[in-house]
Amino acid sequence: MTYIKKIAFLCLLLPLMSCSLQKEGLPKIKQGVFGTVTWVEGNMMPSPDAPESAGARTIEREIRIYEALTFKQVKGEAPLFTAVEGKLVKTIKSNAKGFFKCELPVGSYSIFSVESEGKLFANNFDGNGLINAVTVTQGEAVKLDIQINYKAAY
Repeated sequence: MTYIKKIAFLCLLLPLMSCSLQKEGLPKIKQGVFGTVTWVEGNMMPSPDAPESAGARTIEREIRIYEALTFKQVKGEAPLFTAVEGKLVKTIKSNAKGFFKCELPVGSYSIFSVESEGKLFANNFDGNGLINAVTVTQGEAVKLDIQINYKAAY
């Protein structure tokens, strides 16, 4: 009898799990990149005498996707760049909840958000000098969350 109860419990649990996964913003793309853009500002260090930060919130942002770039191909200082010398592949926009998705062919890409005065933001760099890079392989959707934090103190 307990075996039947376990199976019944699992049958009830599976539909609930699938609903929660859909709410997290899983992409409806077969190959490319997806994620959430979050804005963070203020004092992020816990302290009894410092005012509490507003924390993080999801935001709309224009996102530019370039063929993978290194520091030799950008101007300005990280994390805000003033110019890019590379091939722009796509320009997209995150929605009001910060979610974005983009179909892309197989390849490596650098992803930037567009900030005030047209500056490009990226704060992830790998050991090879690639800026905010993702590699898309055949049939894969890669998750890349963007946390815009140049006005935050840690």
